[in-house]
Amino acid sequence: MNKIQTWEYKVVTTDSLVQEPQNHDIAVSQEASNERKETSKSSIQKSLNALGHDGWELISVLGEFCIFKKSNI
Repeated sequence: MNKIQTWEYKVVTTDSLVQEPQNHDIAVSQEASNERKETSKSSIQKSLNALGHDGWELISVLGEFCIFKKSNI
Protein backbone atom coordinates (compact mmCIF):
# COMPACT_ATOMS: atom_id res chain seq x y z
CA MET A 1 0.00 0.00 0.00
CA ASN A 2 1.29 3.48 -0.92
CA LYS A 3 1.64 6.03 1.82
CA ILE A 4 0.12 9.44 1.19
CA GLN A 5 2.63 12.29 1.34
CA THR A 6 1.85 14.57 4.27
CA TRP A 7 3.52 17.78 5.37
CA GLU A 8 4.28 19.63 8.57
CA TYR A 9 4.32 23.43 8.32
CA LYS A 10 6.21 26.12 10.21
CA VAL A 11 5.60 29.87 10.09
CA VAL A 12 8.28 32.27 11.30
CA THR A 13 8.66 36.03 11.10
CA THR A 14 11.34 37.44 8.85
CA ASP A 15 12.76 39.28 11.88
CA SER A 16 13.39 35.95 13.65
CA LEU A 17 15.70 34.89 10.80
CA VAL A 18 18.17 37.65 11.72
CA GLN A 19 20.31 36.11 14.46
CA GLU A 20 22.69 39.03 14.94
CA PRO A 21 21.61 41.94 17.15
CA GLN A 22 20.54 44.81 14.91
CA ASN A 23 21.67 48.37 15.38
CA HIS A 24 18.62 50.51 14.71
CA ASP A 25 20.56 53.75 14.32
CA ILE A 26 20.26 55.39 10.95
CA ALA A 27 23.23 54.54 8.73
CA VAL A 28 24.91 57.85 7.94
CA SER A 29 27.09 56.60 5.12
CA GLN A 30 26.72 54.28 2.16
CA GLU A 31 29.53 52.17 3.63
CA ALA A 32 27.68 51.74 6.93
CA SER A 33 24.47 50.91 5.08
CA ASN A 34 26.22 48.30 2.92
CA GLU A 35 27.89 46.75 5.97
CA ARG A 36 24.53 46.45 7.76
CA LYS A 37 22.98 44.80 4.69
CA GLU A 38 25.82 42.26 4.44
CA THR A 39 25.55 41.42 8.15
CA SER A 40 21.79 40.91 7.87
CA LYS A 41 22.14 38.89 4.66
CA SER A 42 24.73 36.60 6.26
CA SER A 43 22.60 36.11 9.37
CA ILE A 44 19.48 35.27 7.35
CA GLN A 45 21.46 32.82 5.22
CA LYS A 46 22.71 31.04 8.36
CA SER A 47 19.15 30.76 9.69
CA LEU A 48 17.80 29.42 6.40
CA ASN A 49 20.64 26.89 6.14
CA ALA A 50 19.94 25.70 9.70
CA LEU A 51 16.25 25.24 8.93
CA GLY A 52 17.14 23.42 5.69
CA HIS A 53 19.52 21.15 7.58
CA ASP A 54 16.58 20.21 9.83
CA GLY A 55 14.51 19.31 6.76
CA TRP A 56 12.50 22.54 6.40
CA GLU A 57 11.94 23.93 2.91
CA LEU A 58 10.97 27.58 2.39
CA ILE A 59 7.83 27.57 0.27
CA SER A 60 6.50 31.12 0.53
CA VAL A 61 7.03 34.58 1.98
CA LEU A 62 3.84 36.45 2.85
CA GLY A 63 4.63 39.95 4.05
CA GLU A 64 6.71 39.50 7.18
CA PHE A 65 6.05 35.75 7.46
CA CYS A 66 8.08 32.89 5.99
CA ILE A 67 6.30 29.58 5.50
CA PHE A 68 8.29 26.34 5.57
CA LYS A 69 7.23 22.73 5.03
CA LYS A 70 8.79 19.40 5.95
CA SER A 71 7.80 15.90 4.94
CA ASN A 72 6.20 13.72 7.61
CA ILE A 73 7.33 10.49 5.91
